[in-house]
Amino acid sequence: MVSRALLYDWYRAARRLLVGLAVFWGTATAAQPVINELMPVPPKGEPEWLELFNAADTPVAFSNWWLTDSRMAVRLPAFVLPPRGYAVLCRDTVALREVRSLPAMAVLIELRLPTLNNTSDVITLRASDSSLVDSVYYSVRWGRAGVSLERARAELPAWSPENLLPSQSPTGATAGDVNSVTPVPVDYACADFRLLSSDTLLVAVINTGTTAQSRVSYTVWLDRDGDSSFSPAELRLRRSLPPLQPGQRWEERIPAEALWGELPRGWYMLQLVVELAEDVRRWNDTLRRRYYRSVGSSVVRINEILYDPLPNGAEFVELVNVGEDTVTLEGWLLHDLGSSSDTLRIGTALRLAPNQFGVLGWDSSLLVAYAELQGSSSMYIGTPALTLNNAGDGIVLRDPNGIVVDSVSYDPTWHDPAVGSARRGRSLEKLHPLLPSSERSSWSTCAAPAGATPGAPNSIAVPSLPDGELTASPNPFRLSAAERQYCVISYRLPFQKALVTVRIFSDEGACLRTLLLAAYSAAHGHVAWDGRSDRGELVPPGPYVALVEAQEAGGVGRYEAKAVIVVGY
Repeated sequence: MVSRALLYDWYRAARRLLVGLAVFWGTATAAQPVINELMPVPPKGEPEWLELFNAADTPVAFSNWWLTDSRMAVRLPAFVLPPRGYAVLCRDTVALREVRSLPAMAVLIELRLPTLNNTSDVITLRASDSSLVDSVYYSVRWGRAGVSLERARAELPAWSPENLLPSQSPTGATAGDVNSVTPVPVDYACADFRLLSSDTLLVAVINTGTTAQSRVSYTVWLDRDGDSSFSPAELRLRRSLPPLQPGQRWEERIPAEALWGELPRGWYMLQLVVELAEDVRRWNDTLRRRYYRSVGSSVVRINEILYDPLPNGAEFVELVNVGEDTVTLEGWLLHDLGSSSDTLRIGTALRLAPNQFGVLGWDSSLLVAYAELQGSSSMYIGTPALTLNNAGDGIVLRDPNGIVVDSVSYDPTWHDPAVGSARRGRSLEKLHPLLPSSERSSWSTCAAPAGATPGAPNSIAVPSLPDGELTASPNPFRLSAAERQYCVISYRLPFQKALVTVRIFSDEGACLRTLLLAAYSAAHGHVAWDGRSDRGELVPPGPYVALVEAQEAGGVGRYEAKAVIVVGY
């Protein structure tokens, strides 16, 4: 017994053979009218229509001709179709003109057109004596809704997806004009234009014409000012193309820095244009793409986390802009480490000015718990919901290119021990936005009556961080058993990047606390000390030594600095 799959393979092989024979010997449609394009599933507000094309070099007089489908036959009105001319037939010509621009030379005919099935159908064109002039079999599976099916070659049969293709025109159809899938002598097109990574741009051009051409180039433009237009000053690149044979594709990878230059992070419109003076089709000469410009430094930090809210409360993550420019967070991603499906994508142009806070939530009850967030422009509630585990979890913030901007792996032990079981409903707050998010010493329990401070300065925020080679503030550092206090240690290194270790020693040389251990750091960093030893005990009053040791990342340089911190009660 022959399988259905084998029968289908035989059918496809036979179909290719017939098409090949039609090319070799020609067909009856080579010099007479053909059904050239049809719109079986039009966009909303557009009537169904089909297009006739006179493939001959002489005019054709339509008198008592017929158009039929599997259920009905319609007599065409008398009209003359010029050589190489087009006629568009539909039930409502006024409605068609309202939604689609037709060339002035196209003939527009209004008649009771047979209903074009939304699955498949056979349309035939017959002369006055009922002899078959042309026929088309189509299936909507060959295309998509709102896009016409176009005949690629008028001299070949139109009963397979090899010669009846979805329109490539930006408008979804070419009613009354040359089909977008029909080869023309001179036509170069943009084939691809995208970022392969944050630092590489792909440009691809294809010769879709039937002849080779010279003197072809392409240009790349960048909309610096965001006005959606491209001025001469926004031309970033112009390059000549090598000669391409018909159907040949050419690609080039361009360093993205050649385009971005010193532009700040954010969304920008890029435009690729193929330049060929004799090009017949201009609509495929341009591609526009919107891309995000990533910048290496992390200007947005995770600043507050509420992972265990009270009943009827809601989780949230607060961000803060520590940079000098406004940042638009559209397309940024927030996800946890428990599941790849737990990813919140910011879908609006959420803007954070310098030092401004932004709150990300996934439950509208957040607006009930913190009424001050209602109407805030720096608040975003999206889907899907994240699940921040109460036993500890990781949170990652990425820009639209997938680059990690900040991350934190929190743990319930980061709460102040004095809070105990009352920590539910209280957020973890950062002592200062510039402190490393990954360090336990940078975080503690919110002390505000509401239990959290979304969109506002943190309740336990320390004053501005000190500056200098190695400094500590406040110093002297006063401890209290009833209230947790912090001393922020700031360091500047002679290296751009280093592995940094920060320890606290007693005046007798005993190591009491390790704040950082071979942590990857930039040249300028901060770390907080809460006056406790590694065992969690408050140190007694007296002088202590903060020691910073740095090993240059990728180099041989070493750096060491000490500072005395005085602890009192």
